[in-house]
Amino acid sequence: MALKKTRTQCTTCHARCGVIVYSDENNQIVKIEGNPDNVKSHGVICGSGMSEREIHNNLEGRLLYPMKRVDWDPQGERHPENRGKSEFERISWDEALDIIAAECMRIKEQYGPEAIITGQGTGRVANHWHCRLNSSLGLEGWSLVPTHVCLMPHILPNAFTLGIFSSGKGDSRHAGCVVAWGENPAMQTTWAKEVYANQRAGKTKLVVIDTRFQDMSKHADVAIQPRPGTDAALALALIHEVIENGWYDAEFVDKWTYGFDELAERVKDWTPERAAEVCWITPEEIREAARIMGTCGPVAMNIGLGPGCMHTNAIQNGRALACLHGLLGHIDVVGGTPVSLSFSVMLDDKITLWDGTKDPGRSDLFTFGGEEHPLYKSFGRSNDPHAVFEAMITGEPRPVKAFIAIANDPLLCYENTNLTYEAMTSPNLDFVAVKDFYMSPTAKLADLLLPSADWAERCSYDEEIDGNLLLTFDQAVEAPGECWDDWEFFLHWGKRIDPEHWPWNNTKEMVLWRLKEFYDLDLTWDEFQSKDWRSTEPGGEKGDYIEKKYEKGIMRPDGQPGFATPTGRIEFWCQALADFGYDPLPDYVEPMESPISQPELAEEYPLIAVTGHRVYSFFHSAWTNIPAQRKLYPDPFALVHPDDARAYGITDGEWITITSPRGHIISKAAVTREIKKGVVAVPRPGWRDECPELGLPGYGWDKCNGNILVPSTPAEPGYGATAMRSSLCKIEAGRGDL
Repeated sequence: MALKKTRTQCTTCHARCGVIVYSDENNQIVKIEGNPDNVKSHGVICGSGMSEREIHNNLEGRLLYPMKRVDWDPQGERHPENRGKSEFERISWDEALDIIAAECMRIKEQYGPEAIITGQGTGRVANHWHCRLNSSLGLEGWSLVPTHVCLMPHILPNAFTLGIFSSGKGDSRHAGCVVAWGENPAMQTTWAKEVYANQRAGKTKLVVIDTRFQDMSKHADVAIQPRPGTDAALALALIHEVIENGWYDAEFVDKWTYGFDELAERVKDWTPERAAEVCWITPEEIREAARIMGTCGPVAMNIGLGPGCMHTNAIQNGRALACLHGLLGHIDVVGGTPVSLSFSVMLDDKITLWDGTKDPGRSDLFTFGGEEHPLYKSFGRSNDPHAVFEAMITGEPRPVKAFIAIANDPLLCYENTNLTYEAMTSPNLDFVAVKDFYMSPTAKLADLLLPSADWAERCSYDEEIDGNLLLTFDQAVEAPGECWDDWEFFLHWGKRIDPEHWPWNNTKEMVLWRLKEFYDLDLTWDEFQSKDWRSTEPGGEKGDYIEKKYEKGIMRPDGQPGFATPTGRIEFWCQALADFGYDPLPDYVEPMESPISQPELAEEYPLIAVTGHRVYSFFHSAWTNIPAQRKLYPDPFALVHPDDARAYGITDGEWITITSPRGHIISKAAVTREIKKGVVAVPRPGWRDECPELGLPGYGWDKCNGNILVPSTPAEPGYGATAMRSSLCKIEAGRGDL
């Protein structure tokens, strides 16, 4: 039997690995393998990508058709008290879209567009269409996405400081020093093995900074395990050492930076000894890391979400890291941090329909939580989740009447999950629609269910932001049932709201329009698919990289040399942040819930909880029902240091209860020196779904979900980031009342 061979791409996580899918005449996936010709992944593929065969072939539990709750009638009885209890009946896509459009227009007319909340999860190359749809509704921004803790608190300090929207991905293949700070590239990138090879050849030094002793730590020339949330203190001490020893390019600093003298004065007292006391590490570790960074350039900084995103001091953490980055000076050079121009068009006004001339933080634009977190209102372009969920419950300061979730399970996504559940079951909420692959805990509470197509079942493209690439991929198999990809959903939903905003006939036309509009690629679909990839570098058909674009006037909108900041320089002193109430210089602020800031609370909850660390098989809270992934981690677990396990009478593999002031969860103790003493690490998945094939139970939203432990307030004052990786907890043996 001849098999169809399709070159495509896995979009399960952000690694975006090239894949070859083999399918048969019955539309079944027979085999999946990595694509050795993919310019990014070079044939590597992980278990999550391989499990697409099970996701597509085994349809048990998969959402296949639009469905409506049987006792929900938009024209009559709605019975919100029955959410999560009622059965569903199949309807057509036309009926489903008509319902969504009618509900949106009714609520918009009666309460204003702010009463409609659209929730977007991880962007599978669809986020910009979500923004456009919101604009069609009259909403400016994202509505509700977890950008207060995911990516943006890290990107924003880079934008203010460096004038670039880098997501912290250095050119590690060519670096003299690779820094993995709160990131484990070995989990989702192919270049880790190249770094190891360069180390063995004496070409590269590796510095790993992570509360966990993770995969790359054992290969590191220096591996540092700081106390969670103290990254700014460590960065300031590194800056101190670089300046003290003259390990920076004085000519670069003089010509391309602003506020160096003030920065030098700020870090004067941030000695390795002072930072070591704050971070619970040794001064020698700091000195050695600074020496390597200062003398073994170019430095490729790879910064994950943990250091600068998921703490109540997120912005200042990110600022300190960005200033260290700028001081070392390896910006937009081979082996340093490439500056991708494609990032600037990802959310261009032409696609989002935002008005870039208007300040999104202006007083006449309402956002939930905007007054409390003005920086988030202006740059996060989203509502604060805590304020949204409070409004769902109380109707104050304005009512929320609809929640439409796309690839988003808020019960497993947002902090303080008990509040989220109360909000999602509030009788004040008129309408809940969920688009997903399986019956998630949030989907069970929906009035309307919409089925999603996965990556092998759709045809689109991807923009590799940090690699300056356009990557093509084709549809391998037909989507089962009536599953639609998110692009198609936004297109048809948008046409019903404002057809002038959505002129395309299909998703391929949407792709080709974007390519023409932003990259001047006037192609047919077949022409576009004829090449595996294209470069987004100016004139770079072969991927030629233009170094130091700041010298050539390419980085600034006005075409002048310099960085895209008000001064045209890297801003160690940042007046723009001062205007939002921040110190214009980077500084260390203690996390709001820590043994230092709340010693009385720490008497009852003496350990620091780090929630959301990544594991190999799952991505976020998805796929715990898929045998190929679940068999790697069959049971929920939490990392506990041996000294802490001994102190609390806990043995390896034993069920434990982890409690915070917000609630408690259960997990099996993984007693290991992988985690720092005094810290308990709870992985991201939550083990929400049962896996019948392996006889393994699911734990829903309330039993193993680390977000139950996390406070939604207090939060980072300007941006609203919460303590997802630096709050207090306690542990005890046994499952408690769960």
